[in-house]
Amino acid sequence: MALGILEDNKMAHVPGTSLLEDKVLDDELGTTSIPEEAASHLKHATGKNSHIILIPQPSDDPNDPLNWSLLHRDLLFAVHGLGYIMNVGVCGPLLSAGTLDLATDLNVTITDVAFLTGYQLLAIGATGPIVSALSRIYGKRPQFIAASLFGVLGTLVCCVATKYSTLLAGRILQGFGNVAYESIVVSVIGDLYCLHERGLRLAVFNFCFGGVNLFTSVIAGPITTNLGWRWLFYIDIIFVTLQAFLIIFCATETVFVRDAKYEIDVAGEEVFDDIEKLGSAQYVENKDEATKVEKQQPIIPPKKTYWQMIKPYHGRISTENPLRLLVRPFAVVLNPAVAWIVLAMAIPLAWIVNINYCIAQLYGVAPYNLTAERLGFISAGPLIGGFIASLFFFVINNPMTLWICRKNNRVFEPEFKLPVGSLLGAFCLTIGCFGFGNAYRGRKSPIVAAVLFGFVCAGSTTMAITASNYMIDAYRDLSVEIIVASMSIKNFIFFGFSYFFNNWVTNSGPDVVFDVLGAIAVFTTLILTIPLYIFGKRIRSWWHRVQLLKRLKLA
Repeated sequence: MALGILEDNKMAHVPGTSLLEDKVLDDELGTTSIPEEAASHLKHATGKNSHIILIPQPSDDPNDPLNWSLLHRDLLFAVHGLGYIMNVGVCGPLLSAGTLDLATDLNVTITDVAFLTGYQLLAIGATGPIVSALSRIYGKRPQFIAASLFGVLGTLVCCVATKYSTLLAGRILQGFGNVAYESIVVSVIGDLYCLHERGLRLAVFNFCFGGVNLFTSVIAGPITTNLGWRWLFYIDIIFVTLQAFLIIFCATETVFVRDAKYEIDVAGEEVFDDIEKLGSAQYVENKDEATKVEKQQPIIPPKKTYWQMIKPYHGRISTENPLRLLVRPFAVVLNPAVAWIVLAMAIPLAWIVNINYCIAQLYGVAPYNLTAERLGFISAGPLIGGFIASLFFFVINNPMTLWICRKNNRVFEPEFKLPVGSLLGAFCLTIGCFGFGNAYRGRKSPIVAAVLFGFVCAGSTTMAITASNYMIDAYRDLSVEIIVASMSIKNFIFFGFSYFFNNWVTNSGPDVVFDVLGAIAVFTTLILTIPLYIFGKRIRSWWHRVQLLKRLKLA
């Protein structure tokens, strides 16, 4: 048993289990990894990380993203990060602080204003599986270009909207622009970075995912109060257009199909058997004899030019059936670990959106009577909470991983990242959810609400980082499908809540509503994590051995 994780007795090498640092392991401990002789022939990081094996292994092709310079990869990641911020982080909560202003100006109800976000999220959830399938077949670059162009078009429609129906149409078009950035952008981290490089980038992304989007309300509130809600879109169109330009001319394709022998983090025994035979000669073993196989030097293609790299379309990369790919995001949830990832990412973030739905309803009327500007300032709390959570994981993620691995004889298990994230996430969500509704009932200051909202965001960010870390480390080959499943389920939840949440808060009171949400959050983030930590390695082994997607004819 590795620090409470049950060992698997079916496979010698379980996908996701990796040797993070070179060391001959004591077989009596029951741990499994790459032997020292094989590890010496694998590619390592450079500089102070020269002892760390690169997981996955870069190929010899100069067009492999893992062979690009770290600066190149970080700039590419920054372009996609800007795409996420502008098309998801800004677009989604853009109208929340000005809910009452919009309702008055357009002569509609608060629920109608919630639909402006609800239908946008419905469009994202419904088209997410389509984008996932297209990214598997044609690569991610065409999806990002199309998303950016839809973002520009939708924002233009919102700019010229003079009535509710036109504004709703523009928001739905913006939703189509959100899909790629919300569904497949996190998998770009798995495309661009090795295992030891992902922690920082995931923390940065998840800060954008759970914190920066709330900064939108801080800015949007004063703009709505002083200039009017239409100016939100007049300003936004400048930035979404700039982002579209960058995605077209700077963001190259990140999908790269490597030979299975390089994918040592998702590989099973069949690939590890080959790795163990690396050396001056390779041997193919059978029951009776060992036959020497001559090495063949692979043909290495030349490095692509800039214009070749920024082509919108690089050809079909998969011959898989599109209809099967449409179903895959929902089929992967049959894996209990994937089901946990989906819930851990979707539920806490859904509760943030629920708070956004009702802030104006609670604090924009008597006895508080806050303007859109002051309502926006309440979102400063979650912005700070998300930043602190992201900073915490930025500081401790890699050192914690290395420390735990040394305690486990240099063997990395993806489950090692679950306890700290789960405990911290549940703690923050408990304080935030249970406190927010009861603070309103006790007529506490809006500053208290902002602080408690910050705890909710810190918990959501923590769980997003923890779940996405686990996803990429344990099921990197399924990361697109997992994110799409999470995104679709989350957005369907959002859309459903937009129908009744404001009325629920009015009829039952925010204390009752957020007590219920807090209980659900604790069950999801803490109670369900315990069996996953214990049985996670066996679940990974089961998933690889059973090949459920193949049995369902989905792979």
